[in-house]
Amino acid sequence: MAKLTKSTLVSTLLIMLVASFTPPARAQCGEISFLEAIQEALDANQALAATRQTLDSQEKEVAIARAKMLPRLTGAGSGIISSGATFSASAGIIPEQTAQAAGLLQQTLYNQAYIDSLGAQKHLYDSQQSDYQNARAQTIAGAGQDYVGVLLAEALLSVQQQNVELTTASVEITKSQEQAGAVLYRDVLRWQSQLYADQQGVVTQKSNVLMSRFTLNQTRNRPSEEVCTLQDLSVERDGFVFSSPSVLEVVSDDAKASVIRDYLVELGVDRSPQIRGLDARIRSQSRTAKSARRWLIPSLEASLAGAVFLKTGGQGSGSADQERDTGDSFWQAQAVLGWNIFDGGQFISSMNLEKAVLHSLHSQRTETATALEESIRGTVAVATASVQNIALSQLQTEAATQNYELVNEAYLEGEANFLELLDSQQQLLNAEKAAMQALYGFLSDLLVVEQSINYFPFMEADANARVRELEARLRE
Repeated sequence: MAKLTKSTLVSTLLIMLVASFTPPARAQCGEISFLEAIQEALDANQALAATRQTLDSQEKEVAIARAKMLPRLTGAGSGIISSGATFSASAGIIPEQTAQAAGLLQQTLYNQAYIDSLGAQKHLYDSQQSDYQNARAQTIAGAGQDYVGVLLAEALLSVQQQNVELTTASVEITKSQEQAGAVLYRDVLRWQSQLYADQQGVVTQKSNVLMSRFTLNQTRNRPSEEVCTLQDLSVERDGFVFSSPSVLEVVSDDAKASVIRDYLVELGVDRSPQIRGLDARIRSQSRTAKSARRWLIPSLEASLAGAVFLKTGGQGSGSADQERDTGDSFWQAQAVLGWNIFDGGQFISSMNLEKAVLHSLHSQRTETATALEESIRGTVAVATASVQNIALSQLQTEAATQNYELVNEAYLEGEANFLELLDSQQQLLNAEKAAMQALYGFLSDLLVVEQSINYFPFMEADANARVRELEARLRE
């Protein structure tokens, strides 16, 4: 009996410690919305900033390629002082002192290589823009997943805490029954043991909340310990096409579900940054390949040069030891026609190389489009199943709640035992967990769909435009 009393005292102290535990004060940021969290992630994400800088660098490459086709003006000035010996050696032709200024104006009139290079750089810039859009979509989806992760962790914590409250109530009821002689003391110990196990679940889930919060704060580039109140999400408001009642009515119809998948595949392939990037690279490579085939086309450049003697002086300047402004000038115009006739096969080999690269890009584009379509169909199928599981999990929770209430009432009247009540409570706990996981699991699956089609309705001016299009197609 002494051991039993000591064990009970230790258990009571543990309960008091858990109940009285107060976490240290942390920074509070108030309430934030889903869109606000994503916008913070877009502003703070370093990987996205690096991709944006790469895009800016490619824009400068376009400017460099364009500059080769624009006029080029060069200015120069010089001053010469010749020694007596040097002057004597020139037989009086070079003055001892000379100052002159010169200018050179050059213009490429026609160079097919420059033209093709500019076109290729423009297409590469389009490709870099697609890479940036892809990185942006990844950032949005990642921040959204982190946000949903926090909501799920907090919801599961709430479920665990409610379960502890139920167990605590059962402990008190069983104690009263034991004092009245209706049950044995071992039933009290069973409930106390279950209470400690449930409290462990709460402690574990609190750590899960912290971990998910740390991840979201890192994505937002905020202090790790900052605590924010997140606005909740719902299928009705945030479910994209699944927020439409007319769409939800037909998701279980295989033929209609196929229409939904077809529509989202068309949308995704049309908006895919990967495919757009490959198309831009194909256009760039096609321009490069054409340029390689044009190696026999001549190039034409023109230049105009001029110089003016500002001053000459000393011997050889017209009169000994005398300086004067001369104003003498000269100019020269030149046109250069360049024509590659034979280069040992380098241009032909380059042409074949560029053609091979172009064929490789076409094959890569086909493979990417096929893989993207398969991926979209798969993610939509998963999201469709997830949204149906929400309703089923709600029915499961309702049934588990009614069962618990009946068994609990029977337990109070002495018509049910410990195991029956505990089993009904565990069923309720599992059902409520399943309901939370179904809801936020669907929202997570939906973000995967939105990333795969590169369309986030919450970032659009008209979030329901695509929903109306799909509803119209389903009516056809």
